[in-house]
Amino acid sequence: MNGISAKLDLLRRTESEHRFGVTIDAPRELEPIPELPAGVTDVFRTFHELGGDFFVFRQPEEIANPRAWAERPELPGCPLGHPLEIGYERYDTPEGIVGAPIRLDLQDGSVYYCDPDDYVFFYKNVDVEIETVEFAPDIVTFFDHNVLGPGYPELVEAVVGRRRDDNWQKLLKAAGLV
Repeated sequence: MNGISAKLDLLRRTESEHRFGVTIDAPRELEPIPELPAGVTDVFRTFHELGGDFFVFRQPEEIANPRAWAERPELPGCPLGHPLEIGYERYDTPEGIVGAPIRLDLQDGSVYYCDPDDYVFFYKNVDVEIETVEFAPDIVTFFDHNVLGPGYPELVEAVVGRRRDDNWQKLLKAAGLV
């Protein structure tokens, strides 16, 4: 977690110098939840929200405490097995609206993306194997590499569909992280 915390400190300083227009909000209090995959609580204890032009990553409300976790809604028949949504694509969406989620598999802890059109197809065709893009085997690696590091361009390409710079990538470049 020290690596993620150090990167966030660097990004806060760089953002205050350059004003790219990204969001780096301080974390909110979280209580431990033993059922969560390793690293989830630790990662979200370093920030509440990270956001740029293409993505927003937020502390999920359902991980605030054990009660919120126990009361989280589950979609009946979800073909992905009720993953935790840790962020959202927001490229080319109206202000205040988020797009397709970036998900965390609660069974193995991996972080992945499933195209929304494919998700709807899989929901209707449960016997078809689900296609996803796995970014990292765990949440710590995902944030360290794909959100705060050199893997960010691959995240953009996999979800947005092509490589291009947004304000988050400009911040990462200015901080020397990409």
